[in-house]
Amino acid sequence: MSEGRILVIEDEELVAADIVRCLQRHGHTVCGVASNGPEALEMALREHPQLVLMDIHLGGGTNGIETALQLRETIGTPVIFLTGITEREIFEQAKASKPLGYLIKPFQSEQLATMVEIALENASLQQSLAASENKFRTLTENSPDIILRMDAAGRFVYANSGAADLFGVPLETLTGRTCQELRLPASLADFWSSLALETLASTEPIDRDWKISGPRGERHFQIRAATEHFSTPHTPSLIATVREVTVRRMQDLQLHEASQRLVYHANNSPLAVLEFDADGNCLSWNHKAVEFFGGPKKEGLAPIKNCLPLIYPEDRERFLQTHEILRTGGQASSFITARFIHINGSLSHGEWYLSALLDEDGRCLSILCFLNDVSDRVKAEQALLQVNEDLEEIVLRRTSMLREMNESLHHEISARMELERDLIKISEREHRRLGHDLHDGICQELAGIRFSVEAISKKLEKTSPMRAQFTSIVDAAQRAIHHTRLLSRGLAPLQLECGDITSSLEELASTTETLFQIDCTFECKGTIPSFELDAATNLYRIAQEAIQNAIKHGKAKSIAIDLEFSDRNGRLTIIDNGHGLPEKHRPETQGDGMGLKIMRHRSELIHGTVTVHSPAEGGTRVQCLFQL
Repeated sequence: MSEGRILVIEDEELVAADIVRCLQRHGHTVCGVASNGPEALEMALREHPQLVLMDIHLGGGTNGIETALQLRETIGTPVIFLTGITEREIFEQAKASKPLGYLIKPFQSEQLATMVEIALENASLQQSLAASENKFRTLTENSPDIILRMDAAGRFVYANSGAADLFGVPLETLTGRTCQELRLPASLADFWSSLALETLASTEPIDRDWKISGPRGERHFQIRAATEHFSTPHTPSLIATVREVTVRRMQDLQLHEASQRLVYHANNSPLAVLEFDADGNCLSWNHKAVEFFGGPKKEGLAPIKNCLPLIYPEDRERFLQTHEILRTGGQASSFITARFIHINGSLSHGEWYLSALLDEDGRCLSILCFLNDVSDRVKAEQALLQVNEDLEEIVLRRTSMLREMNESLHHEISARMELERDLIKISEREHRRLGHDLHDGICQELAGIRFSVEAISKKLEKTSPMRAQFTSIVDAAQRAIHHTRLLSRGLAPLQLECGDITSSLEELASTTETLFQIDCTFECKGTIPSFELDAATNLYRIAQEAIQNAIKHGKAKSIAIDLEFSDRNGRLTIIDNGHGLPEKHRPETQGDGMGLKIMRHRSELIHGTVTVHSPAEGGTRVQCLFQL
């Protein structure tokens, strides 16, 4: 016996009390008693009963039929009407609420219990059916397949959402109509009509492949149709499941084409292609393998059990180890070099590319072997190795000879550099000697001549015409003395003897202004370090050479000498406003003159470099970077 929660709606209290006692006596729970429609609705919404026992005639302005309709629409609770009225018209009105039964007052307690029991069972069955229908609807609507239900007349009784895309019509238009009524293309209508007739006439499911063409191109479908079976006599109908396999067909076609290409490449490959199963039986053997070994069967037509007989005996153990690792699933592929015995009896060198085909459990299904005959390449490599060895021997001999020549050259360069340093030192000594000779010799002689002429001039009368000539000779001698002293200072600046480069360059600028009547300035920046005589002399001569080039070749009217010190580096810059270096003396034209070469050589002696640049706006910039 089913037990349930029941709501009693009865406006007569005594009748309601009897109903409650009857229900409780049979194990049911009365969740409430109401006497009118609004109260019943409120109580039903709160308690959610499984069954409602309701009098058709109620007080409060709402009868039982209206209340039952509202209950069905809101919470779907089934109703059994209790009434003492038997008019046909009342029963017709009550049918609209779809009650589970009627009890005519007065009724027996057993009648009520039996009716309630039947109603609860029906309600449970209806709930199960509704849940099953919801599950079916959910499954069909979310299925990747198109699901159709057709009756014997070819009418679409049900279709899920995918059918709208398939037939190109809305679902509400599709349901309840045949293909002809939907005015679908004749080929489409004929296909489904014949499929329906064939399926209904068969006791087994029918499978069909179907192809259509439309705006989205050619589409392929697989259809399975089966007749619906009922336990009771029923109008025959069928269920059809339509699955689009366009992508799979394309993939199958591509796979087939790839397979054909693979077979073609294997048959036309320059490599020998051999495949053996896990037991060693030969599965495939291309034309190149035939060329290397003959047919895939040996003496007495016995099949090859493995590829070891093809391998040269000395290489078999090593090959077998690699082959066994692949056969047992240890790795998927491998590469090994092993010699093999050619069909003509010769020993050939081969590169073996082995690849294992494994199943889902990692077991080896077959081993594919690609064999490349590299005998010619091995011979060429051996010949090349011999050539390389011969070449290395020649290179070693030539290297030894070059090393000896380089050592000799280094000795010669060292000797030449030492000679150059000696020549520069001799040159500097000669400069200093000439400077001292000019200062101590010629200057003194000129001074004596000046004093002698001046003494003679003083003895002459002031009115003597010879006195003016003697005075002119005295002035010329004085100028000669001055210029000679300047030349002697340029040849042997006294400050260089103490390494005073700044004073020497400052005097060089002053002497240049006096001798050549041009503007020549000197500026020094940074902390002035102490210089050795050789370093100071080389910097001085670089500046002196640059000034001479500016005056001689550039016709400069203004020269600036800058000396700058920072950390352990120094920079000497000579800038002029002349015409620039002549074309033949420019470094970029490979036309360095002797002066530029001497400047570069002097800069190397003080671990420096000299650059000469003629800007586009004119003039020349000589820069020497050196280390302190």
